[in-house]
Amino acid sequence: MADEESDISKRDDTLGDSNADSKVPDETQCDDVGDNAIDKTPITTTTKNALITTQVGPCEAYPHPVKVSIVGTRKVGMACAIAILMRRIASEVCLIDQNLDKASAEAEDIQHAGIFLGCPLVIGTSDVYKVKDSTVVVIAVCEKKAEEELNVKHNIEVFKKIVPTIAKLACKAVLLVVTQPIDVMSYITWKLSKFPSSRVLGTGTLLDSCRFQDLLSRKLGLARTSISCMSIGAQGDTSVSVWSSVHVAGTKIRDINPRMGEADDPEKWRDISEAVNKTDTELNRKKGERGPSCWALGICTAEIVDAIVRNTKAILPVSTYIHSCAHGTDKDVYMSVPCVLGREGVYATVRQKLNDQEKTAVQRCADSIRGVLRECGILRESSDIEE
Repeated sequence: MADEESDISKRDDTLGDSNADSKVPDETQCDDVGDNAIDKTPITTTTKNALITTQVGPCEAYPHPVKVSIVGTRKVGMACAIAILMRRIASEVCLIDQNLDKASAEAEDIQHAGIFLGCPLVIGTSDVYKVKDSTVVVIAVCEKKAEEELNVKHNIEVFKKIVPTIAKLACKAVLLVVTQPIDVMSYITWKLSKFPSSRVLGTGTLLDSCRFQDLLSRKLGLARTSISCMSIGAQGDTSVSVWSSVHVAGTKIRDINPRMGEADDPEKWRDISEAVNKTDTELNRKKGERGPSCWALGICTAEIVDAIVRNTKAILPVSTYIHSCAHGTDKDVYMSVPCVLGREGVYATVRQKLNDQEKTAVQRCADSIRGVLRECGILRESSDIEE
């Protein structure tokens, strides 16, 4: 027993010594140790590397990059930009304007909320060389101010300065013209760019067709998607509503009302065509503005860009080069007809069966467009425009 008590006493002494050695230093000693550790430990990483532990390399390129450049950042150009961004068509949108402050400010304003747009890259610049590698270039320059009249000759001079450069840098892009008058400026762009006509087009009568469809849907009390109709010819107040091909669920309306859209129609459906052609003027009067209405035009532009980028082969009425009598005109001109759209622009045009009245109206559109070109000294058979 005495031996056991002696062993226990020895173990207690040993434990006591161990506990004494393991006592935590007082507060002053602890602070000293901590300070010494911080001073002696070098910083070996950055905050970013500490947060992201495995970084294979910089991720600056999109896996499927789609760049859309918009030249001109006034109300129409910005409406196009917003519509394209909201639909997440492009991974990069480049806003180009001679006013650098405006272009960069617009881009930064959008970029702040880019998280809700799919985080695209949005840049603003005054350098037209930034159009390089664009899939589509939207040309929306020369938008007239409220107090200005449309000056086609001035627009042509501006196009002479920028279009050849755009064509050189974005040599594989599709050029989409939004500048008024769209049909005339599309023709000018084609001449200056020396691109195949398939890769130069204008928004044309797509907006007129949308308005035609909207007004028909209101009068019929049906959804717009249930009505198939189209306006062709010249964009604006001379567009031609093609009543002979309006149909609902495969039923031609003219089979029910043969005089639909004509002057002697007792139901006055023709009023819709007149309303379509006057819409821009009426909207601007109500809004106290002049020039093209921007929002609907921007949305239509985005629809065309989407068809090009995604190669959808959608059929839309856009301004393209016509050089035969297949669409009611026997003179080469840029004007709107149904076009099959894809990655290379206009793949084909769709032949329509027009009645004599519609053919005459389309021919008037062609003559009017060529009249403007003639006044400016530019026709298809003339020599190329000098830069």
